[in-house]
Amino acid sequence: MDFRRLEHFVAVAEELNFTRAAARLHIVQSGVSSSIKALERDLGLALFVRTTQHVELTPAGHALLHQARRILDDVAAARQELARIRSGLTGTLNLGILYGYAPTGIAIHLARFRAGHPQVAIHLQGTGAHDLADHAQRLHDGDLDLAFLLVTSALPGLVLHPIGTETILLACHPGHPLAGRDTVGLAELTAENTIDFPLTWGVRSAVDAAYAAAGLKRRVTFEMNDLSTILDLVRHGLGIAFVPGFLARDASGVRFLRVRDLPAEFEVALAASASRPLGPVSHAFLETVLRPGSLRPVT
Repeated sequence: MDFRRLEHFVAVAEELNFTRAAARLHIVQSGVSSSIKALERDLGLALFVRTTQHVELTPAGHALLHQARRILDDVAAARQELARIRSGLTGTLNLGILYGYAPTGIAIHLARFRAGHPQVAIHLQGTGAHDLADHAQRLHDGDLDLAFLLVTSALPGLVLHPIGTETILLACHPGHPLAGRDTVGLAELTAENTIDFPLTWGVRSAVDAAYAAAGLKRRVTFEMNDLSTILDLVRHGLGIAFVPGFLARDASGVRFLRVRDLPAEFEVALAASASRPLGPVSHAFLETVLRPGSLRPVT
């Protein structure tokens, strides 16, 4: 089977439009149409229902789409491996990172990987600082090869390679009545104005779960998706905030306290899809991040 025809089929199946598929593939529309007709002729089955208004997959087309994607992924991985053997590791690493969050020296890992594999293109794709669902979905869809995640709950369908731990601390203004203490309980914070992340973000979800488990409610005055802005609001005395503990190393003008009713630590992991094998580039990056012999994935 001609792999180019499979590529053309996947493009049409995802776009459901021959014109858009041709533009995506950078070939003329007649070439795409001819390729699809030849593939249907080879298979003896119609893959699309075509009308003047729209294009739809037939049952055979739906069945082929999943397998075609897997075949093309395998072909791409084989090409990467052959390229690595021929002239050193080449290809692309699509890596998920978290805005405003640098787990366990991500910049150091990237610098080490680039030094060892200068021909690999690295594409960083960010999402909200602790929005697990977005990166998890991108890993499932194959848009990301690997992603750094702050794990606060089970993530079905992902393989997690632990690389460290993180804490959640309470940030307050140095003049706040709590600033002279080292720890605080959730029950003492119910009347405080809280500056928090959006609802879907991991730190917010963990804190909300802790309040619910204690039968408590709190007052969220501001919602922000940027760590630096949250800290600025705290510095100006506009409220308290639950933030990842790494901020305590560098943030000035803010007092940080431990919260007794929150878990002491959360796991930081480099995640991959359980349904997609790692290609040579992804595996090389994983080996760069983890010490040799420490590949003990958790599913």
